[in-house]
Amino acid sequence: MSHDDLIQRIRRRAWDPVRRHDRVYVPLDWLKREYGENIWSRIHHTRQPLRGGGSMTQLSFDDPTPDHLIKAALEAGAPEAVKYFSDVPHEPPYPPISEADLRTCEQRIGHELPELLGRVYTEVSNGGFGPSYDLLSLPPSEHQAYEFGPDALKEYEKYPEVSSVLGFPLVYAGCSMYWYMSLTQPGNPVCLWDGDAWDFPDEQSPEVGIMAICSSLAEWFDRWVDGRNLETSYPERQDQQEHHGIVSGRNLETSPPDDDPWAIPDDAHG
Repeated sequence: MSHDDLIQRIRRRAWDPVRRHDRVYVPLDWLKREYGENIWSRIHHTRQPLRGGGSMTQLSFDDPTPDHLIKAALEAGAPEAVKYFSDVPHEPPYPPISEADLRTCEQRIGHELPELLGRVYTEVSNGGFGPSYDLLSLPPSEHQAYEFGPDALKEYEKYPEVSSVLGFPLVYAGCSMYWYMSLTQPGNPVCLWDGDAWDFPDEQSPEVGIMAICSSLAEWFDRWVDGRNLETSYPERQDQQEHHGIVSGRNLETSPPDDDPWAIPDDAHG
């Protein structure tokens, strides 16, 4: 698959207000007016504002908060959301960054980003779409996906002992988990990493926190665009984890020195 084709497909989903996130939020009062109380069976959770700022996520059938202040989460692409957003233009959630800003970011981390990721930031949007809590933004933007965390460069610089091994942070995935992209391996494989599975500062590599691997950045984006599961698993890796009593990742201390813990099995691409 060419990058040109993949960029077009990423753009179509990222610019679609009904599909750019895993969940799409629609006002609860509108849903009830249009579809009645039975709409609760379609709602994943609700979100309501808090007095001190921010929001609270929950699912409640008897919440005292007025319906017009509550937003209901539906699956991406839900027909109810398509109807609600029918007049909303398809456009970037945030303006793409400039080539100059991209080069500045690369100078700051001391490494070029893969062409595909650079094109996503300069041709699609500066974050604000994607799996979990969205693709992290790059400076000079100040926005934060779902009100969580810093931009990608700040996260990269915040934990150098992690980024020097795992690469570049792409997406905050909730709790202590992030999607990271390798900056050095062919194809730039992407891993889901859980910081709670890494007993820092013990003498371990952050790789022990790896939960799942996608064999390349292109495959990772391709899976997201198609709505497929991003968390590719490999039986060989799981067997080894169970043998060594590791929740996720590889036990580097029992691996041969030349064994690449990020290696993707040849038969894992089926």
